[in-house]
Amino acid sequence: MVKMFCYGPGWSVPCISPYVTKVAYYMDLAGIKYQLVGANPFKLKTDTPHGKLPVIEDDDGTTVADSTNIIQHFENTRGNPLDAGATERERAQMMAFNRLLDEHFYWCAVIQPRWREQSNWEIYVPIICGGSMPDPALRNELEAFRRMVLSEFDGQGMGRLDAPKVYARARQDIDALAGQLGDRPFFMGDTPRSIDANVLSLLKHTLETPFCFDTKDYVASKPNLVSYVQRLTDFVWGKGKKAA
Repeated sequence: MVKMFCYGPGWSVPCISPYVTKVAYYMDLAGIKYQLVGANPFKLKTDTPHGKLPVIEDDDGTTVADSTNIIQHFENTRGNPLDAGATERERAQMMAFNRLLDEHFYWCAVIQPRWREQSNWEIYVPIICGGSMPDPALRNELEAFRRMVLSEFDGQGMGRLDAPKVYARARQDIDALAGQLGDRPFFMGDTPRSIDANVLSLLKHTLETPFCFDTKDYVASKPNLVSYVQRLTDFVWGKGKKAA
């Protein structure tokens, strides 16, 4: 059974990291058995290859880090369980949307509301801590971790924009996702593909969070995205139960 190292769960997702959630949903869709293993977030620089999660240990002991690399590893080693038969055009579209989600929407719709906005940060802290408030020492560690994340936010460039501009960018991403999905059952058409794991993860990490922010409301205003989240959640849950 695959072991995936992760942070803790939150609201309706298996992990508070969208990237870990993406890999979990991929494994659910692909019928890959796995076990979630908690990791110490303050020791990632020494305990993981890239200083971040997810990291998986495959059945044969192979360790793979980074969600994109992990999914490609599974596609390569398990006969392309989701993307077999995808055309070159479809693969190009999936690549583009994966980049939009991982390198743009993540910063707009996850880092901005959770880590930058104080009111949401105060909601997030006990979630990070498994449902309880941290003691002063742990709170100091969390604040240091927050400063690191916000420094990365600035370094990426998005953190140099004010909140209205960041959320305007996020709405554009949502429009693109809704336009691509249309009235199809899955993101690329009638067949689930690896991209569905990423789309579902980021939408659930936006729409179903306990935080208050612009993008959450904007996703809720898109009937096709809301129905997609419910439909894919039911589909993933069914596949996941069979794989477990």
